[in-house]
Amino acid sequence: MKELHIINVGTSIISNYKKGNIDINIKNAKLSDNKIWEYVLENHNLMEEIYQFVLENPKACSAELNSFLRMVEGKNNDIEVYFLGTKTPVNEICIRTLERFMKENGYKICITKEFPGYYFTYSENKADEFKKGISDMLDHLLLLANKKKSEGYRVYFNPTGGFKAHVIACALAGFMSYSEVYYLNEEFDDLIVFPYLFYIPKNKEIELLQLLKERKNISKRELEFLWEKYSEEIERLKHYGLIDEIEIDDTYRIHVNSKALILLEELSTHKK
Repeated sequence: MKELHIINVGTSIISNYKKGNIDINIKNAKLSDNKIWEYVLENHNLMEEIYQFVLENPKACSAELNSFLRMVEGKNNDIEVYFLGTKTPVNEICIRTLERFMKENGYKICITKEFPGYYFTYSENKADEFKKGISDMLDHLLLLANKKKSEGYRVYFNPTGGFKAHVIACALAGFMSYSEVYYLNEEFDDLIVFPYLFYIPKNKEIELLQLLKERKNISKRELEFLWEKYSEEIERLKHYGLIDEIEIDDTYRIHVNSKALILLEELSTHKK
């Protein structure tokens, strides 16, 4: 199956590169010192030096590669990657380096007219612009994930790197689109793959959802039977927003909503 990995990019490449750099200006430069990193970005020799630094030990030099390469190890799938970053010189260095690594190692970069590379831009109007930017980012990722799924891709989200707010938005988009979310836990030096963090129905709840999905027209008598047999399951599924109650002719009916249908499809896919 084809895969898309949506990767949030931080600055680990530069942070690690700085540690062993003999150039005092680079070694002491702050990540927010845009003039220094603009100079590096425009300097072919320095960009090549950074790339060769990453090639020496990709997993040790890049948090993003450390998690991604572990996740795809041993796979022969057709794999695409999509990078998220910030509109800053230091982050652009990291993304360009990662893009080159991916291309030279047989992975495809997912950039289309519809979904260009996503760069979060900061402005002076910090609070409002930041909230809008995160909201736009979430919408963008949900559209991308759902489109790729409709094309037969298995979608993964990798929020290992980047600013905390972007990490949260990246992971949330993964959970909301019922994609797999993974990241590297540095303390245990282990890859963590999250289950769906929206509520996952249990056996009797799945049984009820399948029944409601297949039987769109349920008689009053059948409904009474369902309430008797599945009362606890109905309450839980209502609480987690997977079934809805509607009133028809003074009588309540229950039905599976689109969120539950997507979840059932995902659960079915992963059993195959």
